[in-house]
Amino acid sequence: MEQLRISPIGNPEKNPDSLLRLFVVIALISTVVIISVTGLVFVEVLQHHVIRNSEEDAINVSSALLATERGRLTTRQPDGSLKVAVAAAGLPEMDRHFRKFLAPFDIVKIKIYAADSRIVYSTEASLLGKVDNQNVRLNHALKGLCDSKLERKEEMKDLASELKFNVDVVETYIPIWDNGQVIGSFEIYIDVTKYREDTSNTAVLALGALAGILVVVFGISFFLIRRGTREIKEIQEVLRKQSITDALTGTFNKRQIELLACREFARTSRRKGKGLSDANLGFIMIDIDRFKEINDNYGHLAGDVMLQQFAARIMRSLRSYDSIGRFGGEEFLVMLPGSNLEQTRVVGQKIWALLREEPYLFEEREITLTASLGTAAVKDDDTDLIKVLKRADERLYAAKSAGRDRVA
Repeated sequence: MEQLRISPIGNPEKNPDSLLRLFVVIALISTVVIISVTGLVFVEVLQHHVIRNSEEDAINVSSALLATERGRLTTRQPDGSLKVAVAAAGLPEMDRHFRKFLAPFDIVKIKIYAADSRIVYSTEASLLGKVDNQNVRLNHALKGLCDSKLERKEEMKDLASELKFNVDVVETYIPIWDNGQVIGSFEIYIDVTKYREDTSNTAVLALGALAGILVVVFGISFFLIRRGTREIKEIQEVLRKQSITDALTGTFNKRQIELLACREFARTSRRKGKGLSDANLGFIMIDIDRFKEINDNYGHLAGDVMLQQFAARIMRSLRSYDSIGRFGGEEFLVMLPGSNLEQTRVVGQKIWALLREEPYLFEEREITLTASLGTAAVKDDDTDLIKVLKRADERLYAAKSAGRDRVA
């Protein structure tokens, strides 16, 4: 008997579906990240737009106030320069004028600072005279820079002294210039709460459209990849069958039947170790008698056809969980899980009868074939699969020595 080589069990093939699952995970993560980042950027852009527009409005309002109220807001110094200052006597009338002037706008509060950071006017009278030296944004304005910022106020009073809650305002510091010198600063609060809902709606619509585009793009990609993975699986299945199947007969090849036998022997040994009564495993070695004469008399093509028909008859006689493999040129190994020696012998007799009950056909010619079979089953003291297969092989040759065409 040819020395048996049991091939190690290799790593299972990678399932192409894992590629599809990976794509779905990446697509979901990418969609969340893209929408989140885009949403943040989009909201930031919209807020920046609101701030810029509010800053322009604040500059226009402050310029108009300065143009109409310069005389009340500034005083001439002995050196001819102007200084931001408001006479206490003129404050009530100027305040009324400011409020009337600012009524059509969304301004809720206004302050005017002198160059020394002192508040010379405010619609909130309690702030008059206070110095705000620690105000970084005011310092920027006193250096000639406009500084705007969007903030949310829990509550604040408007110019009509009405209390407002949860208000979005843009605070803008605007420098007051005179002959190239900054002599003070306006601080104007513009209510932009009305843009909050517009910003949210616009962001939702834009992000919804983006999400739709991503779903379409990833959806199309998903179907394309799924089709590709199906093709890969089909190719893998073809390659898998080619790697385990004998191309001529369609039975398992030698390597695969050895591997299956090794696994089943290990399982049977474990069950025997547990004392289970059904821990049986039978093997049948089958060899076509005088097969060389078929090749010599009819040609190798006829031999191939005979092997195919021979294997097909054996497979028809087996149970769904039995296995058959081409073990050599015209030699086959049948594995019968759960079968003891007597049951294996009965199956062997059945196969032997089926193989010889009618002739085989090749190009409308009938050819008679017979076969010799050797049976063996796993014993309690068998520790090696090779011993079992060796017994089946020895009985096969005993059948041939006894005249062929029989089961030993």
